[in-house]
Amino acid sequence: MSKINICGILFDNVTMDQAISAMEEKIKNHKNNESSGFLFVANQDIINRMQKIKELTLDGLNEAFLTIPDGYSIVYAAKFLKTPLKERVTGPDLMEKFMELSNSKSYKHFFLGAKEGVGQKLKDNFLAKYPQIKIVGVYSPPFCDEFSIEENQKIIDMINNSNTDVLWVSFGCPKQEKWILQNKDKIKTPISVGIGAAFDFHSGNLKRAPKWVQNLRMEWFYRFLQEPKRLWKRYFVGGFNFLTLLLKEKKYNRSRGV
Repeated sequence: MSKINICGILFDNVTMDQAISAMEEKIKNHKNNESSGFLFVANQDIINRMQKIKELTLDGLNEAFLTIPDGYSIVYAAKFLKTPLKERVTGPDLMEKFMELSNSKSYKHFFLGAKEGVGQKLKDNFLAKYPQIKIVGVYSPPFCDEFSIEENQKIIDMINNSNTDVLWVSFGCPKQEKWILQNKDKIKTPISVGIGAAFDFHSGNLKRAPKWVQNLRMEWFYRFLQEPKRLWKRYFVGGFNFLTLLLKEKKYNRSRGV
């Protein structure tokens, strides 16, 4: 798969079907006691945040076996830099598609994070749609900036003992990415993915934008209207910051004759 560089993050230029195939290949080839493979669901927010968070290094983030463009701002950025991506591959859609596939292929899943009760709703909703899927763990740890050593080990043991194929993590950005990078060598599941709001959407805790809003490429505004106090800075201040980064990268590329 070819890579597209946007602000230092190497995005895989894949369709949804190709992303699903990459996940299957990762599960198939995973060896016992091998470190977990990081699947990076990347958008402009994480690119903005990595500028200020020392744990989110380019080297660490680019170790991902698969990096998908979660937002249209990434798709637009790729076009602006004259390295277009095939399509947007969102975290919630990837989760839905892989759950559907798991109904016939018996892949195992562990849901980690979100508010108390959300994970169970998520499990119930997916089982109602796909009765044959195997959900081998659901855990909502205490809300905090950083887990105690004891709590962190408890979480890792739960995951490893579950023998899951995919660990879905919803701590919010950037905590979920930081946690996965810090612990992926201890986690033995084939795939670990930070999936953020997908837990809320698929559990029914939050309503996702209708398809016609998504097709208008206004899903971000729909989300902003749901949680304006939390998201105004991410979308408006963050949008300006992301544009600034892109202009700098465009200028740098021109200086190199790219």
